[in-house]
Amino acid sequence: MGNDVFICCAKENEDVGEEIYRVFEKNNITSWIKSKHMSSTDGVDKITAAIEDSKCFLLVLSNHAKNTNFVITEVDIAFSREIPIIVYNIDDSRIDGNLEFILENQTVINSFPNSKKQLEKLVKKTSETIGRPADKVYLDSGSVSAFERINPKKTQNKIKKYITIAIPIVIVLILIYLFVILPMGQNTTADGVFSMNITDVEVDGFNYIVHGESFNLPSDPTKYFMNIKFFDAEDNMLFEVNSSADEFKSGIMWQGELPANNATHVGFLLTDLNGNVFSKQDYVI
Repeated sequence: MGNDVFICCAKENEDVGEEIYRVFEKNNITSWIKSKHMSSTDGVDKITAAIEDSKCFLLVLSNHAKNTNFVITEVDIAFSREIPIIVYNIDDSRIDGNLEFILENQTVINSFPNSKKQLEKLVKKTSETIGRPADKVYLDSGSVSAFERINPKKTQNKIKKYITIAIPIVIVLILIYLFVILPMGQNTTADGVFSMNITDVEVDGFNYIVHGESFNLPSDPTKYFMNIKFFDAEDNMLFEVNSSADEFKSGIMWQGELPANNATHVGFLLTDLNGNVFSKQDYVI
C-alpha cells in the first residue's frame, strides 16, 4: 500500500523531517521517512520503491540537504517519475546547483517568518496535491514551537554575514541615544523611557491579532494611548482602533474583526494626554 508523501531530508535535519511527519499524521496524511522506515539492513531499492509508491514528494530544503548527494538523487527520482514535488525551505537556502533545474517550476513554501501560518500552508498544499483538500488543519503548540526554534528570519543570515560592520554601527547608535536623544527628552516620561512597537500581525480571514512589545511600561499606562490604523495596498484606511496602553496585555496590542481582509500595512502611534509621540511605526503585514 502506497503512502501519500515521501519526506526527503538531510540527516542533519531528521528532527525537522520527523516533526513534519508528526504534523502530517495528525492531519491524516500518511508519509514515509527514512529515519522511521529504514533499517541498517535495508537496501537503497527500498527508498526508490517508497518514492514511486508515493503521491507526493516533500523536500525539506536546507544548506545541508542541497549539498547532500542522496538527497539530490531522491529528488531526481521523483522528478523522473513525474511525482509532484513540494519544497519546504527551513533556512532560507537558495535553490541552485544540481537542484535548480529540477525545482524551477515546483511549489516552494518557506517555513518562516510565521511558523504556524506556514505549517498550515504546507498541510493544505500537500492535502490538495494528494487529492484530499483539507478544510481544517490541526496543529499543536509543540509542532509550532519546534519550528519557531529553528526558523530563521530572512535578515539573520545577512546580520551574521556583516556582523563586523554591524557592531560599530550599534555602538554609534547607542552613543547617539545616550548623549543626544535622552537629553532632548524624546520617548521620556515621568516613569522614564517608554516605547512600544508592533512585532507581528496574525491574520485569519477577517480576524486580526496585532502582537507587540513594550519597553518600560509605566506604572499607570492609562495615561498613554495607542492608535492603530489598518490600510490596504492603495493606502486607504480600512479600520481604526484607539485604546489606552493599559489594553496591552500578554504581548497583544489588539485583536478583533475587520470589515475587510485586504489590509497590507498597519500604522501605529503611541501618545500621552498632551499628544506627545513616544512611538511611531508603519508595519507591513
